[in-house]
Amino acid sequence: MKNLNTYVLKIAIVAVLSISSLTGCKKDEVKIEPVTKTTEVSEIEFSKLLQFVSITTTAPKDQIVYNEKNKEFVVYGWYHKSLADVQSEYDTANEYKATYEK
Repeated sequence: MKNLNTYVLKIAIVAVLSISSLTGCKKDEVKIEPVTKTTEVSEIEFSKLLQFVSITTTAPKDQIVYNEKNKEFVVYGWYHKSLADVQSEYDTANEYKATYEK
């Protein structure tokens, strides 16, 4: 009887593992929205931040999306940087300002 219980247990474990491995994870679809300005920063400041992100990530501006709901920049659909982080980095980027904002 003990062998029968272990045999059934082994079959049940194999069945559960097989079923769970066969069901795959659904990949989230990424919607790329055009860059829009935020209400928290002025249009000029937003333009400067967009240029800053473009230069520091070496990504063209058309590959940078601003997600207004999450308040973050998304570069190439996978690199996320919050607006607060970008503003903080921009404020302390003296060399960038000296080079690109003459």
